[in-house]
Amino acid sequence: MLWILQSSNESGGWLNEGEVSMSETFGQDQFFRAVASRGIPRIRVAGIVVDDDKLLVQRPADDPSSFYAFIGGEYEIGDTFETRLRKEFEEETNALVVTARYLFCVENHFQYKGQTIQQAEHFFLVSIDRRDVTSREGHLVQHWLPLVELASANLRPFVVRDAVASGTYLSDRHLIQMPDQA
Repeated sequence: MLWILQSSNESGGWLNEGEVSMSETFGQDQFFRAVASRGIPRIRVAGIVVDDDKLLVQRPADDPSSFYAFIGGEYEIGDTFETRLRKEFEEETNALVVTARYLFCVENHFQYKGQTIQQAEHFFLVSIDRRDVTSREGHLVQHWLPLVELASANLRPFVVRDAVASGTYLSDRHLIQMPDQA
């Protein structure tokens, strides 16, 4: 999987100067190492799209054994949570966000190859303009997972997967995913 890592500090900020331009493509390992090296939580927005008892998710196109993730991305300076969410859907898929309603925040703590990652993830209930979703990014592929299969799906964060599977995601306001739960 390829990831885009963006630095808001032209002089290098949280990475060594010269390692990363303002926007550079990384493999999954490099991405999570860079996120962990910042030593601060990452802020992310993501959408929950449910249609016809199925949930829209994505994963790396080149690794079908990888975990599924909710469509979204890192919050950026100058955006609101909703504008960033809309941009992520437009960048990653051929779908446009029709409505977006804020649902909850997730404190997501996890380990990736010995690195501690912490994210504050803001989730929205999203409706989109189409059901036939395709990827605009060659390294990602979208899938519609049946809700009845969610409990056993490798969808991260698990605490959000479980909230969607049980139906509590519409009333939850704050969820915590600890590393030992991942």
